[in-house]
Amino acid sequence: MPSTVSTAAAALPDGPSSSSNPPGETAGRRLHSLTGLRFFAAVAVALMHGLALYRLPIIDLGFVGVSFFFVLSGFVLTWAGAAENGAGVFLRNRVAKLFPLSAATLAIAALVPVARNSSAVSFLQSLTLTQAWWPWAASSFNPVAWSLSAEAFFYLLLPPFVAVMRRFSTRELVGTVVFLAVLQPALGLACQLTLGAQVSHFITYNLPLYRLPEFVIGIALALLLKAGYAPSNRTQLSAAAFTTAGATLAFLADFLHFVPWWISQALMLPAIIVLIWTAARRELAGSSRLLSSPALVRLGELSFAFYMVHYLVLGAFGILVGRWAQGLPWWLVPPALLCAAALAWVAHRYIEKPCERAVRDMFRIRTGQRGAPKNALPAPAVERVFPVLSETP
Repeated sequence: MPSTVSTAAAALPDGPSSSSNPPGETAGRRLHSLTGLRFFAAVAVALMHGLALYRLPIIDLGFVGVSFFFVLSGFVLTWAGAAENGAGVFLRNRVAKLFPLSAATLAIAALVPVARNSSAVSFLQSLTLTQAWWPWAASSFNPVAWSLSAEAFFYLLLPPFVAVMRRFSTRELVGTVVFLAVLQPALGLACQLTLGAQVSHFITYNLPLYRLPEFVIGIALALLLKAGYAPSNRTQLSAAAFTTAGATLAFLADFLHFVPWWISQALMLPAIIVLIWTAARRELAGSSRLLSSPALVRLGELSFAFYMVHYLVLGAFGILVGRWAQGLPWWLVPPALLCAAALAWVAHRYIEKPCERAVRDMFRIRTGQRGAPKNALPAPAVERVFPVLSETP
């Protein structure tokens, strides 16, 4: 994909930062604009599911929101130094963040069946966040939760990946992004040519190994930003041109419905890279206001809960009218998503946050950390920088 290679290289730093803030003063600073962007990605996924019956152009590309979340996840966890307090503490905090809401929505899905292939085996796989590794379990119970299974796999790899990649030079980090942006669609093409349609779709959509390059790209972007480098004017113009070309081709392909999903995803990946990079750079430079507005940030904080409950609500509405979650008439979609938003607020306030604190306290008690050491930080680095960070899809 020429546009992927060119854009990925162009979107990345090739010179010293022009920012007035030295790298040491900005690294780890909370980036509110990225929280705001999460809201739009979650809504894109929800609209794709709700209006799937009509195969609407642009709306049909909502699956790109999943790739956005994976890249964003690698970026924010690395930028915040989430693994700097040790792999054990990092994994404990991630379990505390994801597991309560995952288990709660799984229990609801078991009582209100909205997905096919739901069995006792797939229930256990969903409970242990391993469903994305099995074709029959990936879309069972709460179908969107497969992405948490992929995230769980990424979390295991984040500490060693960051430890190795932080030694890379800027050139090597840029090369990593370009290589992975090309590798993923190349693997997709190999699957398309050698495997059946169902197996190919599972591998290129659900399998965590196929999605891993997106997460690692996010790691590389954060390390580049921490290094204090920024693209030149010429590079920025090239990035804009190639990103526009890739997005245009993706929109055209979606409008004509003639390419597999992974091709559109590959064409949109450069836009995801540029969007995250630009939003972070603009906020560090003090020029990001809309995306970092309190209202949008608050919506971004609710995006994880909204993502986790929206399919269940669509499915419940479907049961009421004799349809399934992705077969609703268009006029039912707005009230369904409004109900999902209300339920997300309840889930965030009364399940996600209280249970996260309870699980973290439980781990601290079990490890004998009843009191904080004298030299301990007030909270884990990731909690200070992104206190409401949730990796979705």
